[in-house]
Amino acid sequence: MNFQRIMGLADYYSRSKGKFYPWGFAMNGMTSRLEAARQIIHVLAIERIVETGSFRGTTAEWFAQFGLPLETVELAERYWTFSRARLAKFTNAKAYLQSSVPFLKERIALGSVEKDARQFFYLDSHWENHLPLREELELIFNHYTNAVVLIDDFKVEDDPGYGFDHYAPDKELTLAYVRNSDLPNLSCFYPAIQSREETGARRGWVVLTSNPGMAEQLRTVPLLREYPLKT
Repeated sequence: MNFQRIMGLADYYSRSKGKFYPWGFAMNGMTSRLEAARQIIHVLAIERIVETGSFRGTTAEWFAQFGLPLETVELAERYWTFSRARLAKFTNAKAYLQSSVPFLKERIALGSVEKDARQFFYLDSHWENHLPLREELELIFNHYTNAVVLIDDFKVEDDPGYGFDHYAPDKELTLAYVRNSDLPNLSCFYPAIQSREETGARRGWVVLTSNPGMAEQLRTVPLLREYPLKT
């Protein structure tokens, strides 16, 4: 066992609240986003959940409790070791030690999931100079017909109270970044709750889908509001 795995297990068995809940709770402790995700899963009759960027497995553990097949992928071996131990009690959850883009490419090439499966993708693998979001979106929407995506740390254009990730002028989690990707026509939804009414870290997020039927269903979710992707 290498040093990173030893450290991951040491973190896990420390039972430190700060390590299990580094941001307070799942999805940065944002209760409105959690409820929006729950509604999406039920309204769209989601069949599978995929998370990129497990970190400590806090959000993955929350997702696992829906009982749906859950795949979560993490590049850092220490965090993957921690997450895998945390999720061991869930028979429906599997943690992968891999970068998100190779993981998605292999998943697509193997055909391990039907292309029309109703899938919820939670994308949170971006960090500093590592920004695979464009490739993630292109792989998902160009290969899966019934996919809905929620992106963490995303700029909410008309609510500056929501924080977002920006590493360089061409590396910002914004609608402009999405527009410059090779994607089919997308419907875009922002949180309906204003940032001042949200709890936790108040990080921005967006929901995207290329499926018109799913978009119609998302319009019925009270915690979402449609926003024009193209301006």
